[in-house]
Amino acid sequence: MTIRSTIIILTFALWTLNCSPTNRDNIDYVVYGTYAGECMNHCTLMFKLDKDKLLVDTTDSFFDNSQQIERVIFKGDTLIHEDFLKAQKVKERLPRLLLNSQSKDFGNPDQHDQGGIYIQFKRNNELKTFYIDTELDKIPSELRDYAELIMSEVSAKWDYYYR
Repeated sequence: MTIRSTIIILTFALWTLNCSPTNRDNIDYVVYGTYAGECMNHCTLMFKLDKDKLLVDTTDSFFDNSQQIERVIFKGDTLIHEDFLKAQKVKERLPRLLLNSQSKDFGNPDQHDQGGIYIQFKRNNELKTFYIDTELDKIPSELRDYAELIMSEVSAKWDYYYR
């Protein structure tokens, strides 16, 4: 076996470990969105992706329920099936760092009015919640593409709900 073929095999093996759907298949739901604490109106936009629907919360319940484990309250606003299919990448690309991490914060989310990214998922009856800085240079490199994905997904819907 040549060095080149060994490198190709190892690269594929690492890619398979990092992108393995088996780590993500048993996720019951993912809540994701953005928030801004020093804001007057429309300070959050959150989505909940479960196995068969995508819900949206535009009520800022994120701030109202700060002491609750499941912080965002969804009242049943189901988005169209096309949105559900597009949102699948949020689950499919969930970084291994978040799947395995015990940390709650990455960077300094919303510490100086830059806002934050909220991620929560439930897997195997375990609930994990994360607060991620929107300044990508402040978070681990493994999270940057995912943070950009979340910000892009939320931004694409912001005008629809708030303009």
